[in-house]
Amino acid sequence: MMNGKQFFPKTADKNHSSSEMVNNFQSLERYNWLMHMFHVNGEIDRCKELIKKEIARSNGKNEVAFYKQGEILKEEGKLQEALESFQTCLKLNPESVDNMKEVAKCLLEMKRYKLAADVYLQAERNSKSSDWQIYFYSAQCHLKLGDIPKAKAYAQKAVQMEKDEMCYALLLKVLTQEGDLKAAIAVSDSAVMSCPDSINLLTESGLLNLKAGQTQQAFERLSATLALEPTCVKALLALGYVTQKHEEYDVALSKYKMAVNYEPDSVALWNNIGMCFYGKQKYVAAISCLKKALWAQPLNWRILYNLSMAHLATKQPASAFNYACAAVNLRPNVADCFALLAYTLMELHDPYNASLAMQQAVQRSPSDPILLINAAICYFDAGERDKATEMLAKFENAVEAGTEGTQEIIDALNLAERLSSRLKPEKLRTGSVEAGMADDKPASGNSRENNPGKAALPRELQEDEV
Repeated sequence: MMNGKQFFPKTADKNHSSSEMVNNFQSLERYNWLMHMFHVNGEIDRCKELIKKEIARSNGKNEVAFYKQGEILKEEGKLQEALESFQTCLKLNPESVDNMKEVAKCLLEMKRYKLAADVYLQAERNSKSSDWQIYFYSAQCHLKLGDIPKAKAYAQKAVQMEKDEMCYALLLKVLTQEGDLKAAIAVSDSAVMSCPDSINLLTESGLLNLKAGQTQQAFERLSATLALEPTCVKALLALGYVTQKHEEYDVALSKYKMAVNYEPDSVALWNNIGMCFYGKQKYVAAISCLKKALWAQPLNWRILYNLSMAHLATKQPASAFNYACAAVNLRPNVADCFALLAYTLMELHDPYNASLAMQQAVQRSPSDPILLINAAICYFDAGERDKATEMLAKFENAVEAGTEGTQEIIDALNLAERLSSRLKPEKLRTGSVEAGMADDKPASGNSRENNPGKAALPRELQEDEV
């Protein structure tokens, strides 16, 4: 039987041509709804089978089938195959912003940030209206590329368009990396107002205020976090740090012990628990907790630093020396690490090398009055009275420059007065500082970080450190 279409003349009218195109389009899109239904219902195998059939039936021209295939592949973690599917969609429909966004997302997840940023830029140009998702992911790309100004601009656009938790979190991250703490706090306040039930934003706001020294505001935000989610480890850790800083060690321990039930392998928690015990003068317990933290993160210089202090407190200067050396090797640019090494050498009765270590500390922090007074003591013990006098003069200048009159500074001034009396020509002796003064060295010799309540900062408050 002959095909009826052969009876139509070759000069068929336009109406017939249009109707044929409509029929072909309807045929192409016939099962798209079914593919979507299979996908959302979790019938992935049936969806895959239908996609395969539709691609074959349409001779590779069904854009929706390729798009749905890309979504499924991305969910399965097959990013390269998903990228190829979305690129096919883009070839079939080069002006589609949705296709461009999916291609860019795959590139972003594959860490091909420059290519992803370029595709998002093209999507931004093709989009007929502003799209916050384009701005959001563009900011992520530029942040990964280290282009902070562009990342900041895109993140701000995203926040202006969509008061979403993700947008605020990204902008806060950009501002934090930029070092603009004041702007970050202002944005966090707006974020909390827009998303008052967001655990992450409340916690981040509390941590930012804590970094800025606004303890009361930080306490309020962190308490609000715990009111919404009592098991939030970051908030418990930060609140514990606040109370630890005020030497309320039992209160801090109660927070830390609650947090450790939910995150038993947290390095920051075990480090701070150890320093709480150190503050309570329970040094064996402190060493045990600090060693647990060190086991989890053996190259963390702060834990090594704290372990050295704890071993000094238990009259184990040789062990303290080993931990101090490790801390110096990991952070040779930190003055307090060299200062701690000097303290251990003084306990090991090696004043010459102690003075050399203290000299390195002073070179790295020449205006720190605590280091200067301890350097004077080290030089005095080593018999270098001229250098001791020089360090004492520098200490006095540093104090006059406007250092706050904390208890630490008051103790240092008392020690300086006693040292000055021994440096007077008529009272100089060939021996070292007398025993009563030497006994004061560990207390006044501690730098700001050596204070048991301040030696360990929570990991969330200082990036890549406990």
